[in-house]
Amino acid sequence: MCKKNFIVAILATLVLSSALAQGGLKYRGFSGGMMVHTGYLKSNSFDLQTIQGNYITTSKVEGMPFGIGGAARLHFGKHLRVGGEGYVSNLRYGVKGTTSSLSWGGVLVDCVWPLGRWWPFAGLTVGGGAVEHVILQAEPAPDFVAESNAAYREYTFMALAPMVGIEYAMSEKIHLTFKMDYVINLSNPQDDFPSGPRFFLGFMFYRLDD
Repeated sequence: MCKKNFIVAILATLVLSSALAQGGLKYRGFSGGMMVHTGYLKSNSFDLQTIQGNYITTSKVEGMPFGIGGAARLHFGKHLRVGGEGYVSNLRYGVKGTTSSLSWGGVLVDCVWPLGRWWPFAGLTVGGGAVEHVILQAEPAPDFVAESNAAYREYTFMALAPMVGIEYAMSEKIHLTFKMDYVINLSNPQDDFPSGPRFFLGFMFYRLDD
């Protein structure tokens, strides 16, 4: 994990240095919008236990999540964008009602290279997040009776999320955007933490100086 984080940091530094050398830091305006996402996530295997510590079964978070969120960015020079973003991602798996929810956000820094209507970009987000995990061993009845076959976990973590993507300028003020990211748990690794690529699609609204 440390080696992966080091490589990400080096690549981000090289990209940022190159962009600053080419474009300077003059403020040019801002952009922001919303995106939906899916992807494919998988955790390590983890054991479920009774209150007495007796083994019940081994499980794993795995599947396609669905989520929504957004980003807002200030533009500096030709390439640099700095802002923030936040998302919520829900993954249902296994027995009906079992859900792993991941929310995260933080400071976003990326660099964009406008090529006509196509604007490829790369960057990362540094911040934090939380996992909420509800595990059911049997499908619950639709009543008001408390269930005894359920487990609940919640924890927080520091997050690093490298990203790459591309935008298509439908007009000067509206861009269609697609990106891929990978959320890395920096501070609190857990066996049920769902990792994998996410794919985002949405619209960004621009207001830039010429």
